[in-house]
Amino acid sequence: MSILTSTLLPSSLLIPRRTKPINSPNNKVVFHKNDHYLNRIVPQKKKASFCIQAQAQQVEPSIPSSPIIYPTVRPKFVLFGSSIIQYSYYEGWGATLAHLYARQVDIVLRGYGGWNSRTALRVLDKVFPKNAPQQPSLVIVYFGGNDATHPQQDGNGPHVPLEEYNENMRTIFIHLQSLSENTRILFLSTPPINEEQLYGDSIPLDPPKTNESHRIYSEEGLKVCRELNIKAIDLWSAIQEEREDWKDVSFIDGIHFTKEGSNVVSKKILKVLREADWEPSLHWEDMPIEFKDYYTPIGPGGEPIDESNTRFPPGVEWE
Repeated sequence: MSILTSTLLPSSLLIPRRTKPINSPNNKVVFHKNDHYLNRIVPQKKKASFCIQAQAQQVEPSIPSSPIIYPTVRPKFVLFGSSIIQYSYYEGWGATLAHLYARQVDIVLRGYGGWNSRTALRVLDKVFPKNAPQQPSLVIVYFGGNDATHPQQDGNGPHVPLEEYNENMRTIFIHLQSLSENTRILFLSTPPINEEQLYGDSIPLDPPKTNESHRIYSEEGLKVCRELNIKAIDLWSAIQEEREDWKDVSFIDGIHFTKEGSNVVSKKILKVLREADWEPSLHWEDMPIEFKDYYTPIGPGGEPIDESNTRFPPGVEWE
């Protein structure tokens, strides 16, 4: 089997093809030419009898009979919900989480615009199978905005009656709680909307969405969370309490968040993760950094530069 050799263990899961070896004081490792994940990396316990030349060269080293397989499965956070989840990577709070946890957690987006809690139940076992080899450490759940849409006379549309919404969310939470004893859940309640921005100058007499209906469904979701001991964020209140001009700065279209609106969401999420009494902690400053000690870049003066937990951009303070 042809393999490439190097003295450097890359800091990311994807192994780049190198044109020449890089000197490193760490143990030499061997990685397969066509394998891209570090769980395929086989460290050499002793000095290996193979040659490293200036240019990358296919060689045949002696591989240990019992290769050491490094565990590389990161913890997983799943964002599950409707468009507030799906669009969360557009200058949004989902992108902020992915940025802060870049070396610690895989943030998995499962957002489905237009869905309500009834639709979510149809795929719950597919998105979160109980026999999955790895269960999420955290699931952030949002459904409610589409459920809160007023019912149409023909029975179509995303509206879900309040009592059914309660039962649907209860079923979702209980299923997630059953995945593993270490799976944590955080619910985002239905946020407010800006009716003037949503409808413009022609607000209908019976608008399909109102800020009041969002309040009602927000409170219902929070009620279920209290009964099941689920941590939750009251977004309907949080957005409106953040600043007086919340209507003007929080929404792109009256419903979905701008960068400013998303900043409120990410701040509230990080606050919950910091203060939660979960063991182990899921806050980004407490979780271990993947391969932190495997490779440290060396500066021009020969000093090590630890970039594994660098705050970026400089000067920005995160919760």
